Amino acid sequence: MRIWLTRILVLLTFSVFVQVAESAESDQAEDFLSVKARAEQGEADAQYELALLYDHGTDVEQNYAEAARWYAQAAQQGLIVAQYNLAQMLRLGVGLEQDMQQALYWFMQAAEAGNDAQAQFMLGELYRYGEGVVANQYEAFRWYILAAEQSMAEAEYLTGIMIAEGSGAPENDAMALRWLRKAAKQAYGDAFFGLGEMYQRGEGIAMNLQQAYVWYTAAAELDVFRAAESRDLLAANLPAAQLLAAQTQAERCIASAYQNCE
Repeated sequence: MRIWLTRILVLLTFSVFVQVAESAESDQAEDFLSVKARAEQGEADAQYELALLYDHGTDVEQNYAEAARWYAQAAQQGLIVAQYNLAQMLRLGVGLEQDMQQALYWFMQAAEAGNDAQAQFMLGELYRYGEGVVANQYEAFRWYILAAEQSMAEAEYLTGIMIAEGSGAPENDAMALRWLRKAAKQAYGDAFFGLGEMYQRGEGIAMNLQQAYVWYTAAAELDVFRAAESRDLLAANLPAAQLLAAQTQAERCIASAYQNCE
């Protein structure tokens, strides 16, 4: 009797599991169909959502061509995130033929009309490396700093580096330090490494090897290439008392989530 009860319970449990799974699949299908219906009625947000579903293969078979088609419809209605994603697909030739002129057009739409930091940063990259356009460091800097002014950490870092190098902007070490510090406050590892080099060389600020050690240590904690090596080479030349003070300061920096490093 107990054996039969056990079998019945197992069958019931399996039946419930199947019903729940089928119910979940049904809900997903309904969600997809609902989004598609709204997209076909011209809702920009739904068109973008549908594009994402096709892009990532969520609730539907992945289809980059369909994703690009729906991104384009939302982009034409002025949806910034759709403009950016469409531009990337055109840039990379994913889901449609590669077209750098169209990619630039949509990046510009998102960057100018939408003031989108990601699009601004991407334009900085394109102009810096001459991808689809003639390389132009001044244009690259212009777009990087626009993204940096919206607190995009990587853009803050590159703005600082270009100012330090005098590339696309007048060389100004003090201003470069300002931008690198802003990126460091967001725990952007390369910014710590850049600060370490500037403090070690005394660029834009009095040479401070103890502080350089702190910056390198923070960069190493964030897995920046060569940071641990630079820190260890520097440590070999620091007096014992100064090294101990630098290590204590570095521990405080990391414990504060990189907010209390100086």
